[in-house]
Amino acid sequence: MSVKTIDIELAIMREMKFLQNVIVPNISEMTGFLHFETDMVVLSKHGYATGFEIKVSKSDLKADFKKDQHVRVNDLLKGEYWFKWYYGKFKYFYYAVPECLLEDTLKLVPDTFGVYYLNEYNRLTMARPSRELFRYKWTDNERKNLMRLGVMRIYTLKKSLAKLSS
Repeated sequence: MSVKTIDIELAIMREMKFLQNVIVPNISEMTGFLHFETDMVVLSKHGYATGFEIKVSKSDLKADFKKDQHVRVNDLLKGEYWFKWYYGKFKYFYYAVPECLLEDTLKLVPDTFGVYYLNEYNRLTMARPSRELFRYKWTDNERKNLMRLGVMRIYTLKKSLAKLSS
């Protein structure tokens, strides 16, 4: 069975308790929340964020480590600065992959980040926990804006569904 990004997104939403937390997909740099694009942000009721990067192919996984947030973090002189620049708003950060990519993911992803995989029963399973990155607490205004972005995502989805059904 071929796992799609949407399968992992739904599993993350179930595992991260979408009834208790604010969960918004596709956060780009242009939203002003982060300095890079990530596939999903989970904001706890206490204001701490967990980020998810979803990968469904080995080539996509490998390509991710050519992006600025990884290249700059590996800079020996300024790596610590860049790490905080990119990941400073996250308490935890995970990669989420299909089970068939688990071994490669554990080898490629730095120990700083956690790894989840979608198992054969369509359940998200933690393979490795994330280290605590930062204790940045999102402001009320940031939380409100993230929720607004989530509503905009719902509107866009509903609009697409309406077009499909007509």
